[in-house]
Amino acid sequence: MRKLSIIIPTLCVAAAAVALVVRPGTSQPAPSKLVVGIYAPSVEFGTSQDRLSYVQGLAKAIEAQTGVKTEAKSFASFGALKSAGVDFAIVDAQCYAANLGWNLLANAQIGGSGARGWALFSGGGNMQALAGKKLAYVQTGCNDNGFIDNAMLESEVGAGFFSARVGKPDLTAAVAEVASYKGAQAVFAPVGAQKGLTKLFDTASVPNPAFVQINSKVPAATTDKVGAAVTRFGGGGAISGWSAPSKGAYQGLAGRMGKVVKSGIFATPDPVRFEVKDVLIEPATMSETATTGVRQHFEQPPARMD
Repeated sequence: MRKLSIIIPTLCVAAAAVALVVRPGTSQPAPSKLVVGIYAPSVEFGTSQDRLSYVQGLAKAIEAQTGVKTEAKSFASFGALKSAGVDFAIVDAQCYAANLGWNLLANAQIGGSGARGWALFSGGGNMQALAGKKLAYVQTGCNDNGFIDNAMLESEVGAGFFSARVGKPDLTAAVAEVASYKGAQAVFAPVGAQKGLTKLFDTASVPNPAFVQINSKVPAATTDKVGAAVTRFGGGGAISGWSAPSKGAYQGLAGRMGKVVKSGIFATPDPVRFEVKDVLIEPATMSETATTGVRQHFEQPPARMD
């Protein structure tokens, strides 16, 4: 009995340890600190300080919801955000489309919608007049060529159509490169951000930035609280609010960023029905095949010559 009384408590401790391993999301303690970053160059915040102020306000809302000290950081490049070790982040749709493995917690709302229509803008003229000219774009480092050539131009325009591509750090700078500095003659931008430029044609709808979980080690209970805080955050300004996560739009953008090779389509011909008599020539036949209908004739051979 002495040995049994020792073994049973030991087994209970081992079972409890297994339970903790099986359910990490519900048993792990909350972290002592969270870091929230932002890299959303396609959103016009006005100044870099306005961008930082927005994410700082969001960090305060998260801290109030989770009870965990939360720090906010703004990044000038996507690479800097990825290497900084942040736990959560606001990232441009283009960058999330290239990193769909991250946990999506909320979709940004701009102008009351989860997506914006984009278009090609220039100082005037038409598409043909842009051949050999420069194109300004927001340089995100997230498959920029795929975004321009395939998502915006639908793989219809050759990579050499524009003589050069001028990458700018954010949307405001990209539009100004065409509208003010004349360093380029065309730019892709959301409709409404053209600053007096002429719209040549609409391209496609692009989802707004995503709020994602980058650090997968954050406990599930804490992550749920962060998501709830974000969707309740109004904030105002460039991003008017957040909605519940919907991944489909970003998956669609990821698909459009891939090159599409188009080829001619051969239509299936309609079946043609015809009678055999229409294609066969019937030979003249006798009305009665059992008889020849021809009299028998005999021919006398010539006389034998002696």
